[in-house]
Amino acid sequence: MPKTDRNPQASHSHFPTNDEILSILSDRVDGRRQSVGIVVGMIDGGRRRVVSYGRHSADNTSTPDGDSVFEIGSITKVYTAFLLADMVGRGEATFDEPVQDLLPSGVAVPERNGRKITLQQLSTHLSGLPRMPDNFNGDDPDPYRHYTVDALYQFLAAHELTRDVDTVEEYSNLGVGLLGHALTCRANKDYETLIRERVTGPLGMRSTSIELSDSMKIRLVPGHDASLRPVLGWNLGPSPFAGAGALRSTVNDQLTLLETIFGQRKSSLDQAIEETMTLRQRVADQDIALGWGAKALGDDVLYGHDGGTAGYRSMMLFYRRARTGVVLMSNAAGDVGDIAHHLLNPAKPLNKARVIVPVDQAVLQSYTGRYELRADFVIIVTEADQHLIAQATGQGPFGIFPENAQEFFADFDLNVQVIFNVDSHGVVVSMTLRQHGKDTEMLKIG
Repeated sequence: MPKTDRNPQASHSHFPTNDEILSILSDRVDGRRQSVGIVVGMIDGGRRRVVSYGRHSADNTSTPDGDSVFEIGSITKVYTAFLLADMVGRGEATFDEPVQDLLPSGVAVPERNGRKITLQQLSTHLSGLPRMPDNFNGDDPDPYRHYTVDALYQFLAAHELTRDVDTVEEYSNLGVGLLGHALTCRANKDYETLIRERVTGPLGMRSTSIELSDSMKIRLVPGHDASLRPVLGWNLGPSPFAGAGALRSTVNDQLTLLETIFGQRKSSLDQAIEETMTLRQRVADQDIALGWGAKALGDDVLYGHDGGTAGYRSMMLFYRRARTGVVLMSNAAGDVGDIAHHLLNPAKPLNKARVIVPVDQAVLQSYTGRYELRADFVIIVTEADQHLIAQATGQGPFGIFPENAQEFFADFDLNVQVIFNVDSHGVVVSMTLRQHGKDTEMLKIG
């Protein structure tokens, strides 16, 4: 059953009506089967609204709502940025401080051409560190739980940066995880405690944490993979990756954060939040903020971050000056982020439904193998039932499904395509990874 909150819907709202939103959500749950349950929260004109559709699971047909608990994955990185800015504001750290200085004596951090990686560069993904360490086991159903601090230090000691720091933006779970870990070393407190004392506590966000309270356990919505099969939750809390993706939260708590960002609420974190909003530099036509994705558009800035774990997807998008924002949470790994973009900006069309076409098994088999971007990043492609499975270094496997004989789409994000390239003799020589319009070619090496 669908759910909407009790707040009256303003006739001048920037957003579609509840019925229009429910039509979109029901199509993704019942039609395209991209999710089991979706909750959308919106703020416009100082008022919040929550609309939801679907169910918790096959065994629990109740509809999630604004207080239902989801894993929010990489949205956690924004909280790590708040924590960094707060510690800088208190004089406990500086943005340009080398991360090396916060770690125990004897721990080596790679540098290049005499430049050390700073705390700000970790938060802005300009550190030069890869997305994941190469000693991370992405095959584990709960992959982060068993990754230790010692394993992180071993990777850092052996790793050589392939580019200068502060020159190329490369999204790095490793980098933000290292940042969160370094801040815990400086404060001599664990990540959960720091976030509670410095961020969620001052903001009154009682349903945002790593460890679940008894109340949150009752409200937790089970996760599902992109094929809507139940999956285990991820436990990043014990690992040095906590700052990159460990938090669980609710749509209502994230709307509280948006209200604080919009100035509707006052807190001791206001200055730290302001620091994260600052556009610090521009790299390759990309605006760089602390923790946020950001894009200057006219007299406003679009800020946002998404999150994804084995069984959940989430997104937060907002225009700060217009004080208009969207929070979306889904209890499946399928891509539904386009809904948030469309609700915030109706000129952004919803994704078209992807259609899987049959491809000869011999053709699928010819695409299997190893594709290399560089020595520390390889994608292995294997065959499955009428589709392929791809797995990148340090990451879990994901399905790719044929749209035609050479072009495939990813089950976790419909804006990610894999295109297999053949030479004049019909031999597969490379793949092109197309992510949100950006093409990266990877050579087939075996």
